[in-house]
Amino acid sequence: MKSDDVAGLLPLVVLVVLAYFLLIRPTRRRARETAALQAALSPGDQIMLTSGLFGSVVAIEGESVRIEVAPGVVLTAHRGAVGKIVTDNAGAAAAGADGASTSDASTGEDARDGHDGESNRGAV
Repeated sequence: MKSDDVAGLLPLVVLVVLAYFLLIRPTRRRARETAALQAALSPGDQIMLTSGLFGSVVAIEGESVRIEVAPGVVLTAHRGAVGKIVTDNAGAAAAGADGASTSDASTGEDARDGHDGESNRGAV
């Protein structure tokens, strides 16, 4: 094999390596993270759906997740629609044991979003 042949293949090899590191590897990593997130779901977790809705997991039934978005309002969504776990049920229990909390009970203010739960609907 001549050195000209090897030099001609070098750009092709470089492109394949770049494609792997820029396209394939990040996609696989995201798929693993998503699978781990969906496997870690448990009742009581505070979650955010990919649509931006926040709620609490009530039950997990196969590929479906029942989510309470308001008192008495329960939605059913596919496990794949869960974007992230905001507060892990196990993590919240550990935080409660340490005395730490994500909300201020005296003001009713939620540290996650800075809102006190009251609506601004109709405010001018």
